[in-house]
Amino acid sequence: MRALLLIVVLIGYGSLYPFDFTANGNWLPQMGAFFTRPELRMRRGDLVGNLLLFAPYGFVATTLSNGRRPVDTAHARLAPLLALGLLLALVLQLAQLWLPSRVAAMGDVLANLCGMLLGSLAALVVRKLSMGVAGHSILDATATDSPHTHAPLVLMALWLAYQWFPLVPTLDLQNILNALKPLLRAPQLDVVRALHTALAWCAFFKLWELSALKQVSGRTLAAVALLAVGAKPLIAGASISLTNAVGLVLALACLPWCKHRASLPVLIVAMFVSLLASGLTPLSSLGPAQRFHWIPFTGFLEGSMGMNLLSLLEKTYFYGALILLITARRGRPLAAACMVAAWLAVIEAAQVFIPTRTAESTDPILALIIGMAIQFGALRDERV
Repeated sequence: MRALLLIVVLIGYGSLYPFDFTANGNWLPQMGAFFTRPELRMRRGDLVGNLLLFAPYGFVATTLSNGRRPVDTAHARLAPLLALGLLLALVLQLAQLWLPSRVAAMGDVLANLCGMLLGSLAALVVRKLSMGVAGHSILDATATDSPHTHAPLVLMALWLAYQWFPLVPTLDLQNILNALKPLLRAPQLDVVRALHTALAWCAFFKLWELSALKQVSGRTLAAVALLAVGAKPLIAGASISLTNAVGLVLALACLPWCKHRASLPVLIVAMFVSLLASGLTPLSSLGPAQRFHWIPFTGFLEGSMGMNLLSLLEKTYFYGALILLITARRGRPLAAACMVAAWLAVIEAAQVFIPTRTAESTDPILALIIGMAIQFGALRDERV
């Protein structure tokens, strides 16, 4: 239940930021309009944001309810948790009546409910895969007893979600042409970003080995990666750039080497170096010390919600993958998370003197949250 409480706190933080509560003398008629004339329209970015905001709640609530309990008992425990989640969404929307920077809308509540149900469905799918469907599981039965097999699956799903964001399929010809323009008509290569993408794909291949998925050949892994990137023109708003393509090609070239025993420590070191390079580029002359933003997730809650969610998906995957790779040989996820957070804190401290960067506490805290989630999941699996 501690994991669910943590998610509730994060949801409340994201829904009520920046906490600029002010007196509202019209709150009663506005509340009446909220229920009697509900606003259901929203932008695509807001829809995706509201779905993803409550999806972890549904996933964790379903996972906690199931365990190894009988189906009837699991449903009896899940229904109240989902009802509380819906009540939470409603209360947070009503609280936004006193936030000038927010707009309370019934559509957000419905999107939150759908997000919970999607998270619940995802948890049921993971459970079915781990148990096997009709006796033919795609999971390795010898691996599902390990407490570190489910976290890789979740992180791999996050990486695919990052590739296919905003997860809206389309067969529109113009969308396909627009998706290929950055690659064919105006190719630009960001070397640091291409190397970062290559390491992310190499980590994906390694996570496959750590997960409960049955081991497959290198050709199959290459096909999965090519399919993930090749399908992007069929996703609304997605695109393929030269940087993405070069990063994938480099990862596929390293795929045979990923099977080598020395590949794991080398990959871990390379990911640490990539974080440093990504955090300090573009290189520019040092300037006077800037303000350090201590309030976490400030940047994620300002500007474009779609771009912020995309960045959050990528960072969550990369930090989580690095933590899991460090603990691949039975290490402690929280200790590894502290190591990653300390490294990110050093990078953020250096960004204080780089005029083109914004130094904040978000990334170190995000790494700690990921480590706590992995640690909790591992301990729970061991108890079950």
